[in-house]
Amino acid sequence: MANIGLYAGSFNPFHKGHLNILLKAERIFDRVIVGRGKNKSKADDFLYPMPKLDGRQVVEYKGLITKFIDTLPYDVTLIRGLRNSTDLQAELTFYRYLQYLKPDIKVVSIFCDSEYEHISSSGIKELLSEDRGHDLIV
Repeated sequence: MANIGLYAGSFNPFHKGHLNILLKAERIFDRVIVGRGKNKSKADDFLYPMPKLDGRQVVEYKGLITKFIDTLPYDVTLIRGLRNSTDLQAELTFYRYLQYLKPDIKVVSIFCDSEYEHISSSGIKELLSEDRGHDLIV
């Protein structure tokens, strides 16, 4: 049975930090699916198109990630990217909700390399409003 990872996020936009996590995940898993989720709490979801990711499977979903995982015909491990200790604390809280909704969920957290730890989608959007930051997007 293949070891399949699901790298899920809003990826709005998908940037070099996300790619760094994806490349690391591909060294761990036999196959990695990129799941782009619509986040109800963010008004500008899918404002930025997903880049072509060289033959990688990209799927879009709406609603809770746990419900999406339940629709998949195979077992997956959820991949979460971390930049710093602030992300770690937020992801721990998120993980507790995941456990509440799906007690058998498997989650792996992967830290990005230090050169990407300052990059965030919200930061990029701010730079783009000043016509800067295009080089941070994949």
